[in-house]
Amino acid sequence: MASGLILNPHLLLQTLPLATSTATLAHALLELTTNTAFLIPSLQPTSDKVLPKWFSHVFNRAVWTVLGLNLGTITSTAGTLFLNRYYPQRPLQTTAFYWVGLAGAVGHLVFVPFVAGPVQRIVDDVAVKEDLGESGVGARTSDDWFELGMDRDKPV
Repeated sequence: MASGLILNPHLLLQTLPLATSTATLAHALLELTTNTAFLIPSLQPTSDKVLPKWFSHVFNRAVWTVLGLNLGTITSTAGTLFLNRYYPQRPLQTTAFYWVGLAGAVGHLVFVPFVAGPVQRIVDDVAVKEDLGESGVGARTSDDWFELGMDRDKPV
């Protein structure tokens, strides 16, 4: 087992970026499918009331999943690229895919400052509008967030 015949650590490290990137894309697709339901025009009045509280509950948990998956992609890709220096028999095309994946994962995190504003507006709407007994502007703000999210997911 220590020989790497059954469990090759280098092969596992090379496979990890594929797994974490795929999980990130699956998470983004699920997020898009679920959250865009709030933008259906017939549901808009209800969405404005429900979305801020729902969003603050879900987003505060999902952000850690996205961050963990992206950091997993970044660290495993960087480790693979570092170790590939010692395996010169690897084709250049393989290394190029790792560089593209690394750029995509880092690019995904670059959008955080752009997404933070709309997310904060949705979450703040919970406390302010709930105290006043009014419905907020959650659906309008979430539409902005979804547009940024679509741009953010392109690098992944």
